[in-house]
Amino acid sequence: MRYLKLFENFQAPIESIRSKISNIIANIGHRKGRPFFDALDDAIKDDEIVLELVKGYENDWISSSGGFGDMLYKLYQDKKFTCKGLVIFNGKMLTNGLGVNSWYPVDFDLDNKEFVYLDDSYFSGSTANKIASFLKEHNSNLYEIAVIYDGSEVRLNNVHSFYRYWDHRDLEEYKKKKAE
Repeated sequence: MRYLKLFENFQAPIESIRSKISNIIANIGHRKGRPFFDALDDAIKDDEIVLELVKGYENDWISSSGGFGDMLYKLYQDKKFTCKGLVIFNGKMLTNGLGVNSWYPVDFDLDNKEFVYLDDSYFSGSTANKIASFLKEHNSNLYEIAVIYDGSEVRLNNVHSFYRYWDHRDLEEYKKKKAE
């Protein structure tokens, strides 16, 4: 039953959003590594793109983190979208080695809920995994991840994105070069 729900919620972006994301990625150019991802994260924090991402989750508990979560929370407070509830976890949980150590609103009841995690990008899944582990301590579950940009080499059934890097690049060629 949960498997069906996954595909009921996530909606592929409308053509104008798909085009906007492709243009953003093309305009970032050939930067690599952290400069590329920093530029990408800044560029895709766009109200129109973010609101397209939350479509289909009106009847869900939503979680997010960091700067993207802050933006999402502001849109939620401004009544730009609705959902059962929205909780934002601290950012930099991996960079600063903090793990999940805070969330807001501080009175948000984390217990016994099924969450979707929304973010601007997904790479290794470390942030989502930290949050999922934390939610398990509250008898809650992170059942789906929806992002604007997916740069992970591994395609997972519960991760949905508007733009998947490896759908536009040769993953096998990259793995060969990486192994050399």
